[in-house]
Amino acid sequence: MTVNGEARPLTPGLTLHALLRDLNVNPSRVAVGVNDDVYPGARAPHRTLEAGDVIEIVRVIGGG
Repeated sequence: MTVNGEARPLTPGLTLHALLRDLNVNPSRVAVGVNDDVYPGARAPHRTLEAGDVIEIVRVIGGG
């Protein structure tokens, strides 16, 4: 799988939530794209990741 443009080994059974936890990413502060699907990080499904998945994690920055 690829995370933010870098190849990363896939651990069998790894879920999207577990990946965010492993990367020390706060789900409420990111948006996550998996292949063609985009989710607010806090609402990302507990889907199991697969070989070949392309994941993009984008930090949400507030402004005003």
